[in-house]
Amino acid sequence: MVTDYFSINTNNLLSFPKIKRKFLNSYFNLAPETMSSSDSLSQTEATDFLEGVLQLTAPLEHLAKDRVGFLRDLITAFLGTIPFQSLTAIATPRPERRALTFTEVKANMMARVGGLCFEINHFMKALLETLGFEVYHVGFRTFGKPNNHLATVVKSLVRPGDLHLVDVGIGYPTFLPIPLDFDKESPVYTSGFLTHKFVKGDNGSIQWMLRAGRHYKESESGATEGEWFTFMVSDLVFHDIEFFADSMENIHTVESGPEALSPFLRTLRVVDFRNGRLIAIKDTIILEEDGSGKINKKCATRPQELLEAIHDHFPQLPTEAVLKAMDTIDLKFDC
Repeated sequence: MVTDYFSINTNNLLSFPKIKRKFLNSYFNLAPETMSSSDSLSQTEATDFLEGVLQLTAPLEHLAKDRVGFLRDLITAFLGTIPFQSLTAIATPRPERRALTFTEVKANMMARVGGLCFEINHFMKALLETLGFEVYHVGFRTFGKPNNHLATVVKSLVRPGDLHLVDVGIGYPTFLPIPLDFDKESPVYTSGFLTHKFVKGDNGSIQWMLRAGRHYKESESGATEGEWFTFMVSDLVFHDIEFFADSMENIHTVESGPEALSPFLRTLRVVDFRNGRLIAIKDTIILEEDGSGKINKKCATRPQELLEAIHDHFPQLPTEAVLKAMDTIDLKFDC
């Protein structure tokens, strides 16, 4: 089963004092301190994740004082701790592949295993709802396929009715809740190696535009360095998670061909942004961002070198899963 690759000892996670929990629950209308339902988190689980997994200091007090600042710190800590990765999906034996249950998703996030966008952003929505935010799912089109990227939008963060994109499941350094209530075009955002912006279409859709760089470009855009290209497009229509059920199943089961919604069962990806800088495995390439935003590239020339790189940078990923993933796809050690 998928969950055979991971385990979590919840006894080691921190818990918030009960008196302080009750006050904050009442003040923010947070979820009650009970067992969570299948697609939600209890307040205890949310606080354990913030304090025990992300290592945030006094997160609920921060939330009480500054919702925007808290959300910014949450996004940054999440991107630095929970990897966007295809490894465990690839490692799952083909007959057993399927969309994960939320119980499995939750276990993976608590164990810092991470996953693909459908797991990571599904979990983030549940977390933010427990913390009192109004949150919705939206779908994006990328790789020319509809609704193959799941994102989250926070409503009424600063002003009633405003919208902010919160996306921690894309493998890019989107460290801010990004305002979507601009007229035609957003400001240009720069985070390390990433330069991006958003453009609104006449029909209300949003184009997520990237400026092409030399490294770490997931889209086969054909753009030359410095040119803008469309990375993803969303109609910004809110959907329940059930709307994406077929897409989630497809991402985990269809490897190739015209029906495949993504390439991530054919290509190894493990990405996070600890200390605000990229560390990534792309098949046999190891990428590390330096303080200037430059991405340094190193090629693994043999399987043992790749195995050691994954273990060194992402020790939370079980060795059994790493070996299985490396054996499942065709890796080229001649880069």
